[in-house]
Amino acid sequence: MENVFTLCQGVSLRSTQDVHSAFSVKGSDISGVLSAQLILKCAAEYIRLVNEPVFFFLELPVEDSQEYEIYYLDNCTKEVASAVLKRYGELLANDGLSRFGFGSNKTDEELYFEDYQCFSAYVREPEAFAQALEKLGAKRQDSFTSLWDVMSDDNIGCMSAVELDGETVFDIPQALSGAGMYKHDP
Repeated sequence: MENVFTLCQGVSLRSTQDVHSAFSVKGSDISGVLSAQLILKCAAEYIRLVNEPVFFFLELPVEDSQEYEIYYLDNCTKEVASAVLKRYGELLANDGLSRFGFGSNKTDEELYFEDYQCFSAYVREPEAFAQALEKLGAKRQDSFTSLWDVMSDDNIGCMSAVELDGETVFDIPQALSGAGMYKHDP
């Protein structure tokens, strides 16, 4: 069982005391917080369980704004979604500023990795996903302590961009444009 909560490269906080990988289930909704090394494993399990076709989405912050630009890659096979995760997963999981996830184009199921290593999911078979999370080492609880919960004036959180091998998350939409990734225009 995972006892130490590891922060992603793009997330900093003086103390993560009382935070561990955990989640709660309320009907078809699952929410939780994951240690850095579990984020990609969680995404891989979700892709394995979700109905095809699968979509990938990426939310990138707009400079000098509280808003995000949203990019989608729709109608993927599980193999394509897994390839996206394999190719860009380390960058996505470690970047503190972006948000991302996967879902089903066939159903309304979706997994969303949010700020400060929190995640939420809507799944048609919550028990299957909950069991997968437990096998990864996340604890199922009625409530859990997130990084947001331990922030204070003495324990300030900070999120930052990450560069790996000369790439940032801001390079992903262009890199996947040939595969059909597009910007959502509301």
